[in-house]
Amino acid sequence: MTARLIVSLLTFPGVVLHEYAHAWACRRLGIRVLKICYLRLGNPLGYVLHEQPQYAVQHIMVAVAPFFVSTATALAVSLLTSLVAASPTAAEFRDLAVLVGAWLSFSMALHAFPSSGDGDALWQDVTSPDVSFFAKLLLAPVVGLIRLSQAGAAVWFHALFAVGVVALPPVMLVTIMG
Repeated sequence: MTARLIVSLLTFPGVVLHEYAHAWACRRLGIRVLKICYLRLGNPLGYVLHEQPQYAVQHIMVAVAPFFVSTATALAVSLLTSLVAASPTAAEFRDLAVLVGAWLSFSMALHAFPSSGDGDALWQDVTSPDVSFFAKLLLAPVVGLIRLSQAGAAVWFHALFAVGVVALPPVMLVTIMG
């Protein structure tokens, strides 16, 4: 097994949330979901098969939904974990709660960025003769950003982002509470 696969399996809640965000966006936009695989031992680790979106903006929203859903959820979990850590009650469970909360938050943030498969799906629209020029102007920069984020994964950008998401709420809480 590769190191990437091992890390992904250890952070499986983030993979599941990533795929859930795609499916959620499809449903919210009226795009029929054909099949969902939240987690598997293979490449990709999960996927959502859906009908072709009618508009380029819909396809972009489906592709980037995990970034917003996963980041918001990871920040919320991290903030709740910070509140538990600062709470004087339930001291016997505090260490375990903080450990689980940090792991969940990190795993969600680690898998927040759109995958190369998400970028590939958008790129197919860019190269399709059936897609309008205006739509291609919308799609191409998003594909570029996804490719850039994937290149950043080689230098642990996703992990640094995840650490920031886990660390930001406690720092804010300490600053606010003085």
